[in-house]
Amino acid sequence: MTRRLSLGSLLIGCLILLTGCWDAKEVQSINFITAIGIDYEDDHYIVYAQLIDFSSIAKQEGPTSREASDIWIGRGEGTTLSMAINDLYKTSQQQTLWTHIKAIVLSKKALDGQMEDIFNTLLHSGQLRYTPWIYGTDHNIPDVLSPSALLNQSAQTIELFEPMKLYKQYSAFEPIRLHQLLDGFREPASIILLPSITNKNQTWYNGDETPPLIKMDGFYVVSNGKNQGKVDGKEADGTRFVNYDRVYQYPLYVYMNGGKSPDLTLRLNNPKTTIKARKEGNGITFDLSTSVKSAIIEDHGSLRSPQSMEKDAEKQIESEIRETFEKTKSRKIDSYGFTEYLYRHDLPLWRQEVYQRANPLERFKLGKVEVRVKILNASTYKYNE
Repeated sequence: MTRRLSLGSLLIGCLILLTGCWDAKEVQSINFITAIGIDYEDDHYIVYAQLIDFSSIAKQEGPTSREASDIWIGRGEGTTLSMAINDLYKTSQQQTLWTHIKAIVLSKKALDGQMEDIFNTLLHSGQLRYTPWIYGTDHNIPDVLSPSALLNQSAQTIELFEPMKLYKQYSAFEPIRLHQLLDGFREPASIILLPSITNKNQTWYNGDETPPLIKMDGFYVVSNGKNQGKVDGKEADGTRFVNYDRVYQYPLYVYMNGGKSPDLTLRLNNPKTTIKARKEGNGITFDLSTSVKSAIIEDHGSLRSPQSMEKDAEKQIESEIRETFEKTKSRKIDSYGFTEYLYRHDLPLWRQEVYQRANPLERFKLGKVEVRVKILNASTYKYNE
């Protein structure tokens, strides 16, 4: 009798375990959203959802052709963001999951006034994680979400989804994740550098074609939940020394005597800047002290000592820091995060000079900018003492 009971209990237990798999779905029967883009036009939201064919991700023995059908873009519209998302489901054919999103792209119009509403809706859904990379763009979002990849690689390996690999080699514009943006989004004086992306490619060719490739081309400065504006090109150079969390390596081209070609090229590593603020007259003066390690990449000038090279590099960096400050200040953009520095290190001064002022930057100015460059590989070069 006991043996029969034991056998019956075993069978019942097995049946219970089997029931847990009855409602399981195959991977190919679920739409996994890999990236989303959000635009805002004419008082309504437009949501773009990117689907990537899993067959284009699987490893194969030889090269495969990448067709446009590898990437599908869905488009939903609504007067609210949730309505736009629900609009996507109408023709999605099967269940759609948002748990695998690796990138979020916001249009300039969405950045200019809808960020609070966007994040409230996305995070209340319960499906979105806090780890996707987040970007802004002033380009057409469907084009940005439909890039190519070099050498028939998986679309999941492009810079949109794995920006840190390239950033460690070429630290142009620092990528951030969603949780990094949210950490300071509602702070009264936080400064967030949100990288901007484009799909314009003039570098890599495939025969006679230049396929669209993802590239970071600047950053938007977000403060107190609002977009101050975009900084790109040479205007962004000084920020790299003052307000990046980490610069792995980046080239510095040193020009002498107004030449068109650089006389010296250094590879910069991990610059560090300390800031000191002081009340002066009717405003605030900020003194900066920057230290950076470097290595010589090219030297086209006459043979000279490492000390001479370091001095030239220090002048170049100081010039970039001052030039960036003046250009961004004139556009009411605080890319150096001076308002946040005051908020965290001198709250009384922040309340006096920044709080509830329409343009506190007009009362800011740079004082001393001391730069120290240390060339680490000078011993491998011959030079005159």
